[in-house]
Amino acid sequence: MPLITPTRTLQVVMYLARTNSHFPDRELTMCEAYANAFNWGIDLIVMDDEAPRRAPEHRPMLRAALQRLLDKQAGAILVPSRATISPIEGEFNDFAKQVEKASGFIQVATRRCA
Repeated sequence: MPLITPTRTLQVVMYLARTNSHFPDRELTMCEAYANAFNWGIDLIVMDDEAPRRAPEHRPMLRAALQRLLDKQAGAILVPSRATISPIEGEFNDFAKQVEKASGFIQVATRRCA
């Protein structure tokens, strides 16, 4: 009996928020380790300088991450924490619904894989 191997690795968009003048190295490393633990490919890394100042629906970089899912170039958005999308639960949930409509999901990287 032949072995069945996946034909395609899940591709993810890594979405990071810059909250100060420094590049978020720790968050990047954590997300990369998480993706590697599940053998996910990283389709795109998005660095958003406006994340702390704007609601999700007003962030072009977050919309770009969602567009990769809509275009079927990725299947998930990988973030270091839910607050990266929004610390407000309703805003996070609203964006998560848009991601699900695009047949994707938001995955929060956990430190256990880092």
